[in-house]
Amino acid sequence: MKSKQRLFISITIIVAILLVVSCKKEDNTHISDIIYVRHAGADIPAYLYGNLENNTFIITLHGGPGDNGLELRQGKAAAELEKKFVMVYWDQRGQGLSEGKFSADDVTIDLMAEDLHALILVLKYKYGSNINLFLLGHSWGGELGTAFLIKKNYQNLLKGWIEVDGAHDIPKVNKEVVKMITTIGNEQITLGNSTKKWEALISEVSTIDTGNISIKEGRDLNKKARLAQKYLLNDGFIQKPEAVTWRDAGIIYHQDFLTAALSGSWFYLLNNNFYNEIETASYTGELYKIELPTLLLWGEYDFIVPPELGFSAYRTISSSDKKMIVFQKSGHSPINNQPKEFADEIIQFVEQHP
Repeated sequence: MKSKQRLFISITIIVAILLVVSCKKEDNTHISDIIYVRHAGADIPAYLYGNLENNTFIITLHGGPGDNGLELRQGKAAAELEKKFVMVYWDQRGQGLSEGKFSADDVTIDLMAEDLHALILVLKYKYGSNINLFLLGHSWGGELGTAFLIKKNYQNLLKGWIEVDGAHDIPKVNKEVVKMITTIGNEQITLGNSTKKWEALISEVSTIDTGNISIKEGRDLNKKARLAQKYLLNDGFIQKPEAVTWRDAGIIYHQDFLTAALSGSWFYLLNNNFYNEIETASYTGELYKIELPTLLLWGEYDFIVPPELGFSAYRTISSSDKKMIVFQKSGHSPINNQPKEFADEIIQFVEQHP
């Protein structure tokens, strides 16, 4: 059955005011739907694709900040996950194709966590209170997801938490980047790989006071981390992502690509208050509050958010139902470097928690 409809929902914030506009194409088991959630001055889109048969939805929290939800739909991993579950690709406030009337001062981690809560309420209203919901956060999405999970009783709304190379503690990230560049860099020099490049990188980070890393130094470390991954990719330690397919190209350009790109730039050029907030946020000390079944997925050569963030989270999270997987040929995005293995781990985890 094919149809187009618009659905407007109003909820107060213990039930916050929300607007949902839905354009959907569904048959008995498969869904292709877009909903817009209006919350606290923002109209926030979520794109739903996949299989309704198992009544299971995975909400994705994209990275950046400044990326968009549909970026996580590219590649083979997402295609495999959509065969089993409904994937919810969400454009966060002020990013992607989200719209609304709010100032830069309105954008905070706490408010975005409440945006996520509003999305969950809408999904349960529209698709049934008995749907199985999982949350997946990549990179910055791991920070946002963690902030959501440690609030109130929000964990009760979910079946499980999947953190992918999640930046839930940026001050710790910065320290670990320095350590990892030094350690892996020296190993690569011993092997004779990109020797001069590694020597230069190690020399640059050796001057950083890891007990007092500024926000500016943190931004610079992020650039150095990307260089380190580039060296390992070129030398064959990180598996090269597969070439962009026509499906991927269609996903990229299906929406207003220019608007999405400009929204992302806004976060970096015009919204320093929010950027400074996420750069100083540290949730390691509160990870014990997470009692949900948890799957931690990391790339062994992730210099942007080093694997130690995952290992420390594994040690700290209170849940006895937790698992840490390290992809040995991946950097910051195992979804691209090892898509089959990535999808297999998520499918196994979700199916174990019906």
